[in-house]
Amino acid sequence: MGVKHLLTAACTALSLFASAQGGARWAVVLPFGVQADSSGFGATKNAMATEFYAGFRAALDSFAGTEWPITLDVYDFDEATGQVVDHDFSMELNRYLSPSDFMDELAQLDVRYVVGPFRASDSESLAKHAAATTYVVNPVSREVHTDGLPQLIAAAPVRFLEAEILGRLAAQDALVRPKSRTVLFDLGDKTSMLQRQAFVRGFHTMGADTTKIQTWDGRPSSNLAARVGGDDLVLTRFVLLDDKVLSAARILQGLRQRPASQTEFWTVSSTVNSPSLDAFLLLRQPIIWAQTDRLEFAQYENVDAHIASVLGTSRSRWAWLGYDMAMMLLENDPEHYTGPRRSYDWGQTPGGGQFNQAIELYRFEPSRGVNPVAVPALP
Repeated sequence: MGVKHLLTAACTALSLFASAQGGARWAVVLPFGVQADSSGFGATKNAMATEFYAGFRAALDSFAGTEWPITLDVYDFDEATGQVVDHDFSMELNRYLSPSDFMDELAQLDVRYVVGPFRASDSESLAKHAAATTYVVNPVSREVHTDGLPQLIAAAPVRFLEAEILGRLAAQDALVRPKSRTVLFDLGDKTSMLQRQAFVRGFHTMGADTTKIQTWDGRPSSNLAARVGGDDLVLTRFVLLDDKVLSAARILQGLRQRPASQTEFWTVSSTVNSPSLDAFLLLRQPIIWAQTDRLEFAQYENVDAHIASVLGTSRSRWAWLGYDMAMMLLENDPEHYTGPRRSYDWGQTPGGGQFNQAIELYRFEPSRGVNPVAVPALP
């Protein structure tokens, strides 16, 4: 099945187990941008939504033959108007539903999960009108506000979680090695400021003295080499929380004057995984990094082949997220579910919805390679 015809039967109930009786009912609401073509099929315009749906369906297909049948309803979402679009190609009819009207219909159908839309505000709008037995799951946004929305589930880890957890780990390390030092790089923009605030917040929660955190100018105009050249040679955690590869390369170049034994580079996974960084500069000193995706997701070759049979391609990040999301929802006890792409560890705001706080930490040492690091527990 090609991408063009992936949603031929979209926006109607797709029973995955035709002979099954009863079971659960779910809905997928994504910004497909479906348009009918001359053959009467629905052609999708949004590759991200199409690939996510392909992965989601691949996971449900792998569940076929079990005793728990699922009926999946598929809907388009118009991000310009904030309306759900119910296409009926056989009747050449489109229905445009407001969030309240749509969720009222799903309540009558006893829908358990509504997966989507992608934008935080759109999922929040649906959750405001959800019945007590229906949960709206945002699969990708890291800026979902679950306060006051008990029917909302934010599946993507919250924004700046990496920075906060690295702050907790740095505080724990500073307490163990009191003569060491923590240096944060400031890149001079709002995102850098918010990242540093999250790091300091995590540092503080562990009972460490935040006044001992130093902030260095990491902008191109700063003379980092001169500062490093005149710096004291004490064990230092140099922390770059932004994912700007050029900034990382410039900072690592400046740090090469320091002995590797007295230098640690703390950062986020996108920096470590960038092919643009010089391997010598990156790997000469220990590296500690946080990431919200798991390292081993690409080892699921059978699943990848299934996704490729639908999309005509594989290794799609969005397809893997769709697959992972469906498997998490299929899990009978998803409290601490570990999928091929993500881990899930749920927190909940008082009177509000659930959010994913799962994260992974790793440490690289030239003599020992890459090893996982335990996430520091709150005191």
